[in-house]
Amino acid sequence: FSTGDKEILKGDPLTYLAKELKNYKPHRDHILNPPFLNGGAYGYISYDCVRYFEPRVEEYVNKQEDKLAIPESYLLFFNSFLLFDHRSKTLKISALCLLDGDIAANYSAAVQRIQELEYRLKHSSPEQCINVDPKTYEGVSNMGKSGYKSTVLQLKDRIVDGDIIQAVPSHRVTRRIGVHPFNIYTQLRELNPSRYNFYLECEKFQILGSSPELLVQVKKGIVVNHPIAGTRKRGSNPDEDNSLRKELLTDEKERAEHIMLVDLGRNDVNRVADPVTVKVDSLMDIELYSHVMHIVSQISGNLREGFSALDAFRSIFPAGTVSGAPKIKAVELIADLEKEKRGAYAGSVGYFSFSNDIDTCICIRSLVVKDNFAYLQAGSGIVYDSDPDFEYEETVNKMLALAKAIDKTEEIARETENVTNTAYVFRPNETSFNKLWENVILKESVLQYGGVMSSVKSAQGSKKILLIDNYDSFTFNLYQYIRQLGAHVVVFRNDKISLEECKQLNPDSIVVSPGPGWPGDSGVSLDVLRYFTGKVPILGVCLGHEALVEVFGGKIEHCGEIKHGKTSKIHHDGKYLYKGIPDNIEVIRYHSLAVPRDKIPTDFYICSESIDTHIVMGIRHKLFTVEGVQFHPESIKTEYGMQMLKNFLEIEGGEWKN
Repeated sequence: FSTGDKEILKGDPLTYLAKELKNYKPHRDHILNPPFLNGGAYGYISYDCVRYFEPRVEEYVNKQEDKLAIPESYLLFFNSFLLFDHRSKTLKISALCLLDGDIAANYSAAVQRIQELEYRLKHSSPEQCINVDPKTYEGVSNMGKSGYKSTVLQLKDRIVDGDIIQAVPSHRVTRRIGVHPFNIYTQLRELNPSRYNFYLECEKFQILGSSPELLVQVKKGIVVNHPIAGTRKRGSNPDEDNSLRKELLTDEKERAEHIMLVDLGRNDVNRVADPVTVKVDSLMDIELYSHVMHIVSQISGNLREGFSALDAFRSIFPAGTVSGAPKIKAVELIADLEKEKRGAYAGSVGYFSFSNDIDTCICIRSLVVKDNFAYLQAGSGIVYDSDPDFEYEETVNKMLALAKAIDKTEEIARETENVTNTAYVFRPNETSFNKLWENVILKESVLQYGGVMSSVKSAQGSKKILLIDNYDSFTFNLYQYIRQLGAHVVVFRNDKISLEECKQLNPDSIVVSPGPGWPGDSGVSLDVLRYFTGKVPILGVCLGHEALVEVFGGKIEHCGEIKHGKTSKIHHDGKYLYKGIPDNIEVIRYHSLAVPRDKIPTDFYICSESIDTHIVMGIRHKLFTVEGVQFHPESIKTEYGMQMLKNFLEIEGGEWKN
């Protein structure tokens, strides 16, 4: 089926997909590996589907122009498969047998499908992939170099103003082609072999690519995310590669960008996984590809009870590596600046199996081919340290393999007239299948949450923590640490709960999360801080800390330095939140705003500061059990972050005891 504003099926594609996947399950004694052999859906989900997973961004996406005019999703169901093992050079044919009704007849039908495929492979001539016009045409960017550089500068201004800490804008290059897209794909496989090579023959267009980046994989209940961020062009020899590898790993800007995306990936996995099981399996490895090298990490965790593989997809989509952080705000800004819908680019390609397993990649290093035009697209991660010229060149480098695959295909076509490929190209007709879905009612996603509660059993008598989420991309890392410490946690976004409802929860402690913007953007957080101060312990983190400052009469300003994903050493007083923690520890900072020393509320005092620049890093109320930290204790790179949160959970009542 396909979905989109111009399709029969409209709205969230995962709603339709979930309904279909419930209809079939592989027999427990006959589950096949790899999981896609168990049947399911195969295809793509466009980046623009984020508007269904995060309704807050819908108005921004809706304003963009749909230049490509392809479906928002295109998913196909198959009952027969060809599995080619590139290592052993063997081909296997498999077919699904329905264990319902006349099983003997179903088995015979499955055997017949295998035999028919075998016959076609041996005796039929493949459809010819004909090159009709092998001339080379120039590509044209929808932004151009000057436009892209302007976008970078505008995003840097938003970083300074506290709206985002990173964003990943892209531009699209349109190039007329006269060669068959499958021929381009065969060249791309040779030029740039990657973890995910794909070719989708859709009804009126094709999508092909060689993506290095896993978006989300769920296998036997284990969720995996694989952030890639940090890029260098490949060297001309091994020595130059090694030099560039060292340069990449020591580049402060690239390291900071990668760490913030690892923290974002942890957050997305923590939204659906048992927080006790979430871990960083590998951190900052280097992977080499044909034209570039990348810094790569991996995060995994076990799905929480009550969450499905599709929930994991919703939580992680779109990847932070193609959007930014905080993710929702970054998506809004990208939509404003790019003007055109991204379509398949930065969305996902992969499969959703009847065995409840999924494996999807980010649709990058990809081409959409439609009406004899190829559409290439690439972006780069923009942080405060970004150089506009360098960022533009990075996008060009990321498109090089695709451009060279087209060039090579055209070159071969000019040398050998009417080049064909020995492969079948299937053109499915989905019209009849779409009719089955016309009356399906859409339901709200579990992750468009008003509240998310701990589903892992807490120790008897454990504390009840209210965590206010200011639409941040690190909130669920706080959730993870607090859950690992044994507390019961309920999470509400700052516009999904009222103060009266917070009172009814009767929490033992409150944590107010980081988030984009200024204290005035923190919604109910301000009322919560006013009401609960003096009643229960409160911890404000980053924006939560800044909100504390302004609620009690202080003032937040630009702090004169931009720190995103970078560490600083802090000096602290060793009390309460910092009890038992060594001095001069490193913490991660994600902020451009702070409270000046002379603008601290009179009821508070400084309890931590950065050693080098003396920026206020922590404040504490003189009477009530209220603390704020400008840094992020939940980050993977903050020393003793878990201990700080443990200390916070040990604080009792509304007033300091000593």
